[in-house]
Amino acid sequence: MRTFGKIVLWLLIIIAVLVIIAYLLPRQYKVERSITIGADKTLVYDLTCSLKKWDLWAPWTKNFDTTALFELSGNDCEVGTIWKWNGTLIGDGELIVTEAVPGTLFAYDLSFEEGKYQSKGSFVYDEINDSVLIIWSDQGDLGFNPFNRYMGLFMDRMMGPDFEKGLANLKEVAEERHGWPPITETYTEDQIVLLIRDSAGPETYGQVMGKGYGELMKFIKMRRLEAKEHPFAIYVSWDTVTQFAVFDMGIAVAYAVGGKGRIRAEEIPGQKVVMADYFGSYDQTASVYKALDKYIAQGGLEIIGNPWEIYVTDPMVEPDTAKWNTQILFPVK
Repeated sequence: MRTFGKIVLWLLIIIAVLVIIAYLLPRQYKVERSITIGADKTLVYDLTCSLKKWDLWAPWTKNFDTTALFELSGNDCEVGTIWKWNGTLIGDGELIVTEAVPGTLFAYDLSFEEGKYQSKGSFVYDEINDSVLIIWSDQGDLGFNPFNRYMGLFMDRMMGPDFEKGLANLKEVAEERHGWPPITETYTEDQIVLLIRDSAGPETYGQVMGKGYGELMKFIKMRRLEAKEHPFAIYVSWDTVTQFAVFDMGIAVAYAVGGKGRIRAEEIPGQKVVMADYFGSYDQTASVYKALDKYIAQGGLEIIGNPWEIYVTDPMVEPDTAKWNTQILFPVK
């Protein structure tokens, strides 16, 4: 019995020592990583403040845990937006946006297991020449639980590698997009349009389109209609080898009873689109289409219609092709 008593006593002493040591350990912890990204600060901020875009770079997404279910409520980059998740590997958690200062600070409250574990995270952005230094940090209070105090010793080792991986992914995505034209997701309004369908190849685009838009403008003038916005083309089909295309040339009007000959009137309902502004000659738009395709794929969107080109600049008025503005868009859902 004396031996057993001594064992119990020593165990109590060891436990007491461990508890005392625990309370000597820091109550607060902080994990911090940084990286320099060769991209515009606005672009880097948008990729981090938009929780929908975390799928592009964050280490804890659907790709990491295919069982995870995510729920997002609120608007992009706004205080109060809530992101919830539940999965086999990532567990259950919640992120609430608490601060959003464009290009300066994006902060959030983070909790796991229904609020049992809580911390505060943030991104800080510092512009350095043509690059952005972004600092990602997470910090929390370990409370009075001795076990949590010991866990605090390992927080940097547990979270740090994921922060490094996420920032490396962010750098790759941001620097690739830095070379893209500005891309936006927006909605078009309902339109009444006059259309002419035709086809052309590389040598005949100018001739065919000049004739088509001339017919449309003559029709509008004769019918005393009101033209709206800029002329556009909807590309029905495109041969990547021969660059031969079938397309609808169109002009939006305030109203139209009907068409005549090969001119037809249609109502096109408003729709969600992904759009980019391109400046340059019409035969150099391929890179913009590739950027839009990749943006749509990365964002988990689906193309639901034919691409549009809206000709903002009249080439008959502006001779400098570098100033020709063409808006290229895809209907998506």
